[in-house]
Amino acid sequence: MLGCCVLIVDHERDLMDTIARLLRRAGYRCVTAASAEDAIARLDVESPDLVVTDLHLPGIDGLVVARHARAHRPPIPVVLMSGYVRPETHRQIREAGEVVYLTKPFGNVDLLSAVQRAFGGPGHSSG
Repeated sequence: MLGCCVLIVDHERDLMDTIARLLRRAGYRCVTAASAEDAIARLDVESPDLVVTDLHLPGIDGLVVARHARAHRPPIPVVLMSGYVRPETHRQIREAGEVVYLTKPFGNVDLLSAVQRAFGGPGHSSG
């Protein structure tokens, strides 16, 4: 799915920029959003092919972004990142639809593998 547009959502600017650089080097076009509200607005304008979002965002969390992306027609694949998840959050992640979950901290290979799985590549699985 090289050349596809990836929307990256994270309030940590350094991490968001690092993810964007890595994905651009891998051949993806990237747009960024520092909040869930901005991401939801960009989903309708940018029509990304994939969303990579942090779970824990100020205000509205990444699950809302994931649900909004999955509600699009066709549904937009989602990679959901987090350093920690409470047990009840696992249920919410499953209810958000087919979402690839990526545990922080992660390496470049882990991120690229999660993106590939989200696009339905080898090793595809949902959170």
